[in-house]
Amino acid sequence: MTDSIFNKLAAVTLGTALIFAVGETMPVQAKQLTYNFSNENKTLTGTFSFDQAAADDQQVTIAEGLKIFATYNHQFYTEANDPLASVLTDFSGTILNQAGLGLNFTPSTFNVYRDSFIDLNDSTATGVQTITYASVPEPSFMLGLSVFGLGLFLAKKTASSRSSSTKA
Repeated sequence: MTDSIFNKLAAVTLGTALIFAVGETMPVQAKQLTYNFSNENKTLTGTFSFDQAAADDQQVTIAEGLKIFATYNHQFYTEANDPLASVLTDFSGTILNQAGLGLNFTPSTFNVYRDSFIDLNDSTATGVQTITYASVPEPSFMLGLSVFGLGLFLAKKTASSRSSSTKA
């Protein structure tokens, strides 16, 4: 009997040591943040993304992994159209609308400067519009919500079929 207790204890100790050893070698993955953006009349729409760890100094640059995809007047633009593009965030990578944070992106035809959009070919004041940002949830978060919703649906469906079978 004493041997079986020691065998179980040894197995648990070995298992725990393996868990910690594997946990130490697995790299920590930083969260990828994605934002949609658009001007008031939606002639400019786009998405940009970056690694949350890059926002540690409040500015994320292309060299730090900033990716930009935008469409303006049926033309496509990426970070290659402005090698100096950057995003200004708080320290956690969050961008709040009209808080002086956001994308700095100037291809040849327009300028996005944080919460302002300027059409560089429009010399009137109508070329200036507000930019809005919307955070896009992570795919893993969306998958979790989907599984949770499916579970609730199936539970409701099972409960419904049980109640109808008890009535018969």
